[in-house]
Amino acid sequence: MMNILFGDLAPWFTAPALLGTGFLFIQLVLGELGGDGALDIDLDLDVELDGDHPGAEFGLLSIQSISAFFLGYGWIGLAAYRFLNVGFTGAALIGVAAGVGVAWMMVWLLRSFLKLQNNTNVSIHQAVGLVGEVYVTVPPAGEGRGEIILVINNSQHNYFAIQEGENSNEAIPTHTRVKVRSADTASNIIVVEPSY
Repeated sequence: MMNILFGDLAPWFTAPALLGTGFLFIQLVLGELGGDGALDIDLDLDVELDGDHPGAEFGLLSIQSISAFFLGYGWIGLAAYRFLNVGFTGAALIGVAAGVGVAWMMVWLLRSFLKLQNNTNVSIHQAVGLVGEVYVTVPPAGEGRGEIILVINNSQHNYFAIQEGENSNEAIPTHTRVKVRSADTASNIIVVEPSY
């Protein structure tokens, strides 16, 4: 086993593989234990393609993407060197291609997760004028609150809902389409009426 990892020119692949794997593992463990930012190293090397979108901080030269490159380069390059009989140069080229692919995938995944997280932060005022569906029956005005489901920014949100006004003396049953008339940020409750 040691000969496979450290014999001949294998350390050119094994060292980056162990370094990248170790760093990403440490980040994962510290993140799970609540050590957010314990390894927060700012190299000022991030290449930002578009600084206004979520996840821009995960640039092409961030610590995470460099670690992912080392992981991909090392393990795939070692496998190519040991098992494909392509020689050191061929294995190095395969390793570089794999490292770039893994680093790109890491950046893409992190940015995608941050976009999803960002889409869930919406203002209740964005609900005004939208049509949603009753999830929990909305009782008549003054008799309590129900719950509705709305889609805002391509993500589903649940809001407590009440009725107000003259035509709100009957409950709005589940699965009925409703239109949002107004929203109250203080109570985080929206006022709805049946959508005809």
